[in-house]
Amino acid sequence: MQAFQFLFSTVIGALSVIFILRMWFQYCQVDFYNPISQSLAKFTNPVIKPLSKFIPTVKHINLAALFVVFVLGFIKIPLLSLSFMPSEVLAYVLIGFLHILSVAGETLLYVLFFAAILSWFNRAPNPLQYILYQLTEPVLKPIRRILPSTGMIDFSPMVLAFILLFIDQLFNQYVPYWFLA
Repeated sequence: MQAFQFLFSTVIGALSVIFILRMWFQYCQVDFYNPISQSLAKFTNPVIKPLSKFIPTVKHINLAALFVVFVLGFIKIPLLSLSFMPSEVLAYVLIGFLHILSVAGETLLYVLFFAAILSWFNRAPNPLQYILYQLTEPVLKPIRRILPSTGMIDFSPMVLAFILLFIDQLFNQYVPYWFLA
């Protein structure tokens, strides 16, 4: 039983990250002709295209992709049949919204770490580095304006990572059902 719980949890987590990336690619207006963007679009289109007829995109935010992540968070607890299951439907709705926030924060953290590590080893421009730049620039730009210039070292990803981890700890302490999201 634990093996199936692990499998379902991993699949739900991976699908959630993929659909958050789909929304984030569209929000950041990542180059669609990049092979990574096209692969992501081809993988998610069978689910997003039908939902887009009913759920619009607002200000470059693909609400259909967010809805899919919400549904994945909503069904995660009953599907995994964890020992702690809320009895109210409203709790599942809250868990669905918290799942969106949790996956978005985790994905941003993964993208930040991957971009930082890739920048250490690969100096030649490639499609992946360009996508990572396009994804991280909207969130790092405000931090770069506040931080003083230190020359070659950019501390803004580290500051954003600390902020994300701090917010996660706050939510862990003060937001009910965060541990289920």
